[in-house]
Amino acid sequence: MTEPPALITELFRRALSDFEMLSSGDKVLVAVSGGQDSVALLGLLGDLPAGSCGGLVVAHYNHGLRAEADAEEEFVAKLAAGMGYEAITVRGDVGRYADAEGLNLEAAARELRYDFLQETAEQSGCGNIAVGHTASDVAETLLMNLLRGAGLDGLASISPVHGEIIRPLVYLSRLQTAKYCRARGLDFCTDASNADTENYQRNHIRHHLLPALERDYGPGVEQALLRMALAARSELEWTESQVRSALGNSRSDEDAPVALRVSAASELAAGLLNRVLRMAMSDAGLDVRALRWEHQEGMAKLIYGEAGRVQIDLPGGLIARRQYDTFVVEKASQRREKAAAAFEIRLNIPGETKLPDGRSVIIVIHEAAPTHLPDADAHEAVLDARAAGSELFVRTLRPGDRFIPLGMAGTRKVNELLIDEKVPVEDRPTVAAIVDADDKILWLPGLRIAQAAAISDQTRAYYHLRVSD
Repeated sequence: MTEPPALITELFRRALSDFEMLSSGDKVLVAVSGGQDSVALLGLLGDLPAGSCGGLVVAHYNHGLRAEADAEEEFVAKLAAGMGYEAITVRGDVGRYADAEGLNLEAAARELRYDFLQETAEQSGCGNIAVGHTASDVAETLLMNLLRGAGLDGLASISPVHGEIIRPLVYLSRLQTAKYCRARGLDFCTDASNADTENYQRNHIRHHLLPALERDYGPGVEQALLRMALAARSELEWTESQVRSALGNSRSDEDAPVALRVSAASELAAGLLNRVLRMAMSDAGLDVRALRWEHQEGMAKLIYGEAGRVQIDLPGGLIARRQYDTFVVEKASQRREKAAAAFEIRLNIPGETKLPDGRSVIIVIHEAAPTHLPDADAHEAVLDARAAGSELFVRTLRPGDRFIPLGMAGTRKVNELLIDEKVPVEDRPTVAAIVDADDKILWLPGLRIAQAAAISDQTRAYYHLRVSD
């Protein structure tokens, strides 16, 4: 039985109503690639009764990655003109951006496209950005997320509304958008890459897995997956305020896209911590869609102190690292930039000294023997004040640095110690040294103190040093 276009219109308008997508006074920026879904989206929005929104503006981003890209841009411009809408198009250099940011082409194209849409919406006075994701896209994305073990957020798939982004086709299948275009006599472009099932997992799911599920388990699988996604999203939404509160209580002042206080974040239950991490990354504009289960688990282990290392690599050229009481997610390139500049700074005794990399060294003088000694690898230490001297400095490491670690009789190369302690190569430039006026190393924060300034039975005054992120 063929579904009449009236049902398609009804489902479209039901989505607008159910998710409160439109405001009568706001213009809508419609992202039109030229494919059937985005063309149907433009047509359905144009069919709405007068006053449903403040008008439509068409936007097209030319990725320049396929031979047909320029023809598609021209098609969209003519389509918009024929319907009486303003069209804004732009061509981007996706390849160069991907290389600069360490992204694959798909992720780079998505970032540039959404940046363009948001900038264009602001410049053209549009309150919403309509994109053409359908129920078919929701089902395919859910299966992709399920196969990579993405967790609850993965089951929620694509959100019907995300900020200014609205997806009015969320109740419609790809078959229905094709029917609508035929009924309205609307032409559209066909992307040949959509048939490539070897290089694109989504296409394999679309052309093989979903048809097999429909064949073996009966029709309606796509709609069942849509219902699952909407149910999962509903569960996530009512707990979002709790996740937001936990994130707020865990945030650190570290200058990084994501920065959490380990002391607070490590107290969270595993499920809540995963949600907090994803929310923090999403808030920072980082792409969480590429995160797999092992990435989430790796970050959690860093925070819980179970990782056996202090840094892990994440998709998109990101790294997650733990340093003392701070957990950070940032671009690997940013990390290298922070570590690049050498410094040597005289420390305030007593007082706080800010370092160029954002850390601080805090020193308190005690005129007594210490009653507590910090752990040897902690971010704090106590040094015999007389042995350390009246002047202390903090500096980056230098080739050939040596010192006598506490408990040893002979000198040790600092570089060998870093290797033995399994400090990652990329983290070694960030290791600082506390030295005396003669440039003798007294403490490597996070690693070892030196025998020369260790507390002894003769200690009558000591420095309590702490390195704070």
